[in-house]
Amino acid sequence: MSHLQPCQAVIFDLDGTLADTVGDLTLAIERTLADFGLPPHPEDVVQGMVGNGLRKLVDRAFAEHGVTLDDAEHQKAFARLLVHYSDDPFENSKLYPGVRETLEQLNAADIECAVLTNKMEPIAHDVLEGLGIAGLFKVVHGEKDGRPRKPDPASALELIQVLGTEPETTLLVGDSQTDLKTARAAGLRSVLVSYGYSTVPVTTLEPDAVINHLHDLVGGLALAPEAD
Repeated sequence: MSHLQPCQAVIFDLDGTLADTVGDLTLAIERTLADFGLPPHPEDVVQGMVGNGLRKLVDRAFAEHGVTLDDAEHQKAFARLLVHYSDDPFENSKLYPGVRETLEQLNAADIECAVLTNKMEPIAHDVLEGLGIAGLFKVVHGEKDGRPRKPDPASALELIQVLGTEPETTLLVGDSQTDLKTARAAGLRSVLVSYGYSTVPVTTLEPDAVINHLHDLVGGLALAPEAD
């Protein structure tokens, strides 16, 4: 990753990058399906549905049962999912190895850290708080009214303004093609983790770098101002 330095800020995806959250998503969608008289999906099936926000998760979970929701039904199912997920957003979630240590090292080196997720923003804050890493981020952007979702680059560009950095010195670290598209659209450098929820090998997506462990990120960055 030596070609990626120097770096002033890192924007992280949440699900599949910082934390394995599929256990709580599985429980929330199980309860939602039960509200509609449908059986649950196994966790490995739900993992393949994760990405692009909770609305897409609703569509995919019902489609797996051969059910297509109209707009009113979708809104009702989405509302139920929000209730269930908000009740237990992090009890079965866990940080991936090295996440806390990596964030602490970046903070110590004055590299700004942020989160950009398609998860609803209040739930994203709850998850980060519950996992004990909320204080390691300067700003968290999740889905909320009027804010475009990834891969639209608008939120990433807004984050850069908040962080006070430039696209060429900012990384976006994620686990999916959506994260890669976001980085490219915003002019950011892209790093994909190999351990996340991508349904295809991330090496085939050709990001700027692929890492197998978040510790590898620190090893490839300049953690001090670039030498003359």
